[in-house]
Amino acid sequence: MAVITSYRIPPRLLTAYAAAALVLYFILGPLGLGHIPFLPDRLTPGSWSGGDGNTRDGGIRSTDLSTQKFLGLKTTKIVNYAPGYTVIENLYWYNYSYIFVTDQPWQIPRPHDQLLNMHVDTRIPKQGHEEVKVYAIRNPAVSPEVHEDGQIGSTISLDDAVDMFSGATVLQSPMLINNDDNYYHWIGETFLGAWRVWSNYAWRTGLTLPNFKVVAFTKQWHRAEAPAGANGATWWEDTPGANRWFTTKFFPGVEFESKSTWQKRAESQEIYLIPLAVTADRRGGHNGPSHGWKPWGDALRLPVSRDWLVNLRSRVLAGYNGPITLKKSAKPKVMYLERQGSGRELVPEDHAALVKEIERLGDEGLAEVTIEAFSSAIPFADQVAKISTVDILVSVHGNGLTHTLWMNPGASVFELQPAECTVTDYSPLAIAAGVQHYLVHETSFCIPEECPGRGCPGPRGINRNDIRVTATVVTDQIRRIIRNKY
Repeated sequence: MAVITSYRIPPRLLTAYAAAALVLYFILGPLGLGHIPFLPDRLTPGSWSGGDGNTRDGGIRSTDLSTQKFLGLKTTKIVNYAPGYTVIENLYWYNYSYIFVTDQPWQIPRPHDQLLNMHVDTRIPKQGHEEVKVYAIRNPAVSPEVHEDGQIGSTISLDDAVDMFSGATVLQSPMLINNDDNYYHWIGETFLGAWRVWSNYAWRTGLTLPNFKVVAFTKQWHRAEAPAGANGATWWEDTPGANRWFTTKFFPGVEFESKSTWQKRAESQEIYLIPLAVTADRRGGHNGPSHGWKPWGDALRLPVSRDWLVNLRSRVLAGYNGPITLKKSAKPKVMYLERQGSGRELVPEDHAALVKEIERLGDEGLAEVTIEAFSSAIPFADQVAKISTVDILVSVHGNGLTHTLWMNPGASVFELQPAECTVTDYSPLAIAAGVQHYLVHETSFCIPEECPGRGCPGPRGINRNDIRVTATVVTDQIRRIIRNKY
């Protein structure tokens, strides 16, 4: 029987072998020739501080000191975009200019007038001021034939970029910036486009995005601080108070900033950093290829989850305890939101006939019918509550149709316009909200994809008090909807 004799390696010899292996590893490692399979990845040569970063067979990783310096600089990144509306990480601001600091300047959408602009009105001169400034971190040209003319942005070295921007004053974020100069475009235009781009960003990344902490009206005054004689259109707060009420409901606890705040920042000659910003620029949207006469033409083409507006609707209705019952009724609800006496209205006899025919729907037991005339005397909470329960809405063209946003997907809206007019201000809102839109032209109606091209001839355009409608054109279609859906 064989006897197996165990042999134990002396500890000193084992230590000597291990030391020799480590010496070889550290000598050959930087050359890409040494590899010890049982060592963890974090000890591989490419991860050494001070190594050349070339791991030969394992890829490449820079460990140059300039890399660490670059990573320490907060560079600008556009993470979501549609003309007029942009989600930006690390946006800088100085003396009325929005500044993009990047080593990838070609990733910034061009032309820059689809990003941010001085004014909506193209007739107002820039007077030498740039709304968008790009500082491109790049090395000197490698050939004397390469010139700075035609480059994207201004060339800056990494060291100069660090010196110039690393000490920027950090502002609260996320910040929603309305770069518009007129209050009545806020909810249904500049905000809506921004919310779509923000919602698309959440949809395509799966991220849970935070609520905005600040809403900045950089070109508009708080109403109380506006200079004497300032045009009311230059206040971001409309007279009825809709802009403040809705924005506060969207983002409880939000802080508002106005033109005066940004004037003081410009006067300070400091550079400011906004870690996460969403910019809404009405002229930029109008400059986009899909604008269709409205700034959100491109933004509303971005895919989003079906509930992208339901979220807002829920926020607006949150905590509601007013007189309106929010429960779904057994019968479909039909509302005629009339505008008589507003200056944009039906001729009296057609208005009376429409009221009669809509009330007949109730008399026949087909629907619950209401005739409404919203005014500043009705709290916004009650207005939204009423609209949120409506299945079919009828109204003359006007701001009341912005309430389409609070209707349930699958609802319908009838918009009354003069026979010769097609003004597509509100049909896109209906489409975006999942609401079927009908444009009524006196004796006929059409759906958006089949309506005539946009236009409204005559000196008064859409602002007329002699709009005609054949009431049964509306109510006969309502009957079809009720029969097919309810």
